[in-house]
Amino acid sequence: MKEDNPLEDIFSQIASTPKPAAPDPPKGPRSRYDPEPGPPPPATEGPPQGISPDGSAQAAPGRGAALLPWLCLLLAVMAAALAACLFQLSGVRSRLASLEEAVASVAAIDQLRKENESLVNEKGRLDAWADQKTEEAKQLQDALDQYYYRMDDLLLKEKALYYQWYIQRFMEEKDYPMAAAAVAFSADFWYIIWMHQVSVNSALMEQYQAYCQELFDMGYLQQADPLRYGGSNLCFAEKWDPGENHDMAALSILWCALDAHFVRESDEEAAQYLCNYHLAYPSSGYQERVERLASGFTLEQFQLLKDELAESQWLTVAPDGTISEGPGPADGFRSDTAYSLPFEPPMLPL
Repeated sequence: MKEDNPLEDIFSQIASTPKPAAPDPPKGPRSRYDPEPGPPPPATEGPPQGISPDGSAQAAPGRGAALLPWLCLLLAVMAAALAACLFQLSGVRSRLASLEEAVASVAAIDQLRKENESLVNEKGRLDAWADQKTEEAKQLQDALDQYYYRMDDLLLKEKALYYQWYIQRFMEEKDYPMAAAAVAFSADFWYIIWMHQVSVNSALMEQYQAYCQELFDMGYLQQADPLRYGGSNLCFAEKWDPGENHDMAALSILWCALDAHFVRESDEEAAQYLCNYHLAYPSSGYQERVERLASGFTLEQFQLLKDELAESQWLTVAPDGTISEGPGPADGFRSDTAYSLPFEPPMLPL
């Protein structure tokens, strides 16, 4: 037996109850543009849309199909927007990478700038240091130049004293040919004294000039060059020319050796003067001329010269008086310089 369902009865009553007719709208004045009234549309039989005959809800047919294109369009727009976002994101990433490279470049440039500033500062410090050292070197060089100038002056003054001492001793011993040789062969030295304006003792210079004038008056010397100073403008008189006079040649060789050893301290040069010319051999007669013409002072100087050169092994003196070249100094130093006399001795007679 079928049970009554109150709910179904209620829905059946609602479905079977006729709907009241809608009241006609109020009629107003009809316009000439209003459409002609027609018959009302036929009533559709059946249950209302959205409700099934059994009373259950039902979706309106065709609404999902109408929304589908819009959904597809919305999805396409969203996909396009996503693609645009992805493209923009890729561009942003690229720009970020470029910006990172630019930042790195700027950082590198800034680092290089700092290093450059550091190097510039270091260069400035080194330049200042170099300028200071250059100035110190210049001052040192100036001091050395002044020292060398003073030393040159002292050496010149010392040599002037030696020459003056020898000339004075020769004059006192009446060894006039030796004094004439000392004046004539030191003429260049006295010219240097004059040109460099070396301040030599005035009393010494006056005495030197007096000896030169005396030798000139005695006929041992004659005027050579008027433009030169003092004794530097004197040379041998023709009679006493060592290139022609054997006596004067023997004494001049001796003076050149004495000058080289005692005044200019050139032992090798002094040894060559004694060993390589006529004074080296007793058979030449030059040693006999010296012993006959020279004073005791001059002979003492000659013997002292030979002893000191023999002791330093620059020369060897044989028992017969022959002078020859020695083995050389103890340190073994010997130059290749060949020293020549300031004159050419005359030929020995056959």
